[in-house]
Amino acid sequence: MDYFLKEDKVAIYYNPIYRDYFIRLWSYPDGRQAIYGCPWCGAKFPESLVDKYLEVLEKEYSIVYEDFSGKYLEYSEDATVEDKEVKLPEEFKSDKWWKKRGL
Repeated sequence: MDYFLKEDKVAIYYNPIYRDYFIRLWSYPDGRQAIYGCPWCGAKFPESLVDKYLEVLEKEYSIVYEDFSGKYLEYSEDATVEDKEVKLPEEFKSDKWWKKRGL
C-alpha cells in the first residue's frame, strides 16, 4: 500500500492531521470515502482521530469547528460568528498535536 500512496497509482490518500485514510471522490468537491483497512492485505488502520482533534481543540483551546461555515471559532455563549473566528494553533496543522499527546 505504501507504494501506491507514494506513486499516486490509486486514489487512496492519508491525512496525517487526523491519522485517517480515504478514497477521493472526484465527482464531488472535497468528496471522500473513509476506509478503515488496507484493501490489499486487510490490516486494520489505526482509529481516525478527527473526533479527538475537535475534542482537544474545544477542551484545551475553547475552539470549535462550525460545519456550516467551515470556520474555527472561539467558543463563547454571547459572541457572534463574525467576531469570534480564530486561527488554529500551529500544532493542529500537522500530526504534531496527536504525537505530542501520545495518541
